[in-house]
Amino acid sequence: MRQKTKKKKKRADSLFIRLFLVIFVAVIAVCTGLQMEKYNNLQREAAELSQQIAEEEKKLADFEKKKEYYNSDSYIEQIAREKLGLVKSNEVLIINREG
Repeated sequence: MRQKTKKKKKRADSLFIRLFLVIFVAVIAVCTGLQMEKYNNLQREAAELSQQIAEEEKKLADFEKKKEYYNSDSYIEQIAREKLGLVKSNEVLIINREG
């Protein structure tokens, strides 16, 4: 009789351990899947941010080029001629009134 109860107890313990292992493996699998999804989302976000950084760096380089041009003597001279009608001291201004 004692052997039967020992066998039943071993069987119940064995069943409990198996059930625990199955649940444990399932929890680990779900957690791993969630972590992989988070990782993939972060990778996608990092790629998008890298692309945005590259675009902003290009805009900055264009801005710097424009800034250099706007501060150049040739641009200032061009604006003085076109907008203000100024000429150099050795030049003669000719105005066409027919046009």
